[in-house]
Parts: sequence; C-alpha cells; structure tokens
Amino acid sequence: MTREPLMKACGVAATLLALTAPPLFAQEPSVEKAGGYLSAFGGPVWTGGNSTGNAIFEGGVRIARHTMIFGNIGHFADLQADLQPSLDAATTALSSEGLGVTGGGTLPAWYGIAGVRAEMPASKRAWPYVLGGLGAARLNPTQEFMFTSGMMPDGSIPDVGTDVTTALASEGSLAAPQSSTALMLTFGGGVELPVVKRWVADVGYRYSRIAAESSLSADPLNTNAMTFGFGYRF
Repeated sequence: MTREPLMKACGVAATLLALTAPPLFAQEPSVEKAGGYLSAFGGPVWTGGNSTGNAIFEGGVRIARHTMIFGNIGHFADLQADLQPSLDAATTALSSEGLGVTGGGTLPAWYGIAGVRAEMPASKRAWPYVLGGLGAARLNPTQEFMFTSGMMPDGSIPDVGTDVTTALASEGSLAAPQSSTALMLTFGGGVELPVVKRWVADVGYRYSRIAAESSLSADPLNTNAMTFGFGYRF
C-alpha cells in the first residue's frame, strides 16, 4: 500500500474511532450514579487478643448523591476470647468445691445491621466510604469442661480428660450458657476499586460493639475486623 492510501485508511479509522468511542464510554457505569450494590465480604476478626473469621452479605440503595442506606447479615465464627471470663469463673467455682476441670467453649454469633454509608469520591480508580449502623447479634455460646482431678458431686471419679459438662449441669453444679440476643453497633470504612464493568473489589475495616448479657461477659464484646470483598453495582 502506498503512503497516500495508507494515510487515508488511517484517517478513516481515526474518524470511526472518534465517532464510536463516546457511546462506548457512556455505557460504562459510574460508581457515583449507581443506584445500589450487592457485596460479599470475608476476613479475619480480632477480639480479646485472639482471631477468628467473619462473613458478611450486604446490600445498599442510594438515597442521595453520595449517600446510601445499607443492610447486612453476618456471622462471627467464634468469639471464644470474649467467652473466656465466664469459663474462668466456672472453673474457679468448681475448684473451690474440690473439683478440678479445664474449661473450653465456642461463641459463634449471627448478626444483622442496618445503617448509612457515605461515599467520598476520590478518583475513577478509588471510591472511599465510611459507614455506621445499628442492629442485633444472636450469641450462641457452648461450654465444655474436662475432668482433671478431685471428685464429682455424686462421689464418682471419672478418668482424666472425660467430658463432665452434661453431668455437672444435670447435678446443678454448672449453669449451661443460654443463647441470647444483644444490641450491636458497627462503624468503619473502606475503599471500592473498579475491576470490570459494574464489578468492584472492596477492602475495609469495621469495629463492632455487642452489648452481651453480664452472665456471658462483664463488659461489652468488641471486635475489629478486616473485610475483603467483591461487589456488583447496579
């Protein structure tokens, strides 16, 4: 191809690109104009010096230019560190009766939060936000006590390592923990990073405070969570 036809072909191609590019870019969704989102998160949670896992399913709807209302359902795998004070108290009480046991347990929790999320436009490649919400957590504690020494209330002496939780509860020496619902407050923030059309990655931090019953914990339960998620903007 000679130079002149080549230049003409390039000119035609450039013209076609100029005519078609605006509609193509216009089809790309604006994070700012998105009417809402659906996201799933996971990540580690630190509580009382220990760590566990957290999963969240969340959705939001825009009510103003940079403001959304959101709701979520989440699950803490095990807040056992916050259960430890009640385990220690039970172990001490049994020890005063001449019975040696080691205590363990789990404290999983389901929760639901509703609140407000404010977005702070930074650039097309990063979309920071802060959020705060109020809801409730369903705490489901379990306890397990293993025999180490002494004598059971009924006079028996089990083998070391035997699970005596049920026996102690049936004899009235141990009060089994009950499931309860507690007020939960959450606030935090993060940043959305566009990945492909309508899809974003999300990295953030959330602090939660759960007003657990005093029989479970003398102080409210506090969690610090890192969240890593993937979401869809619509």
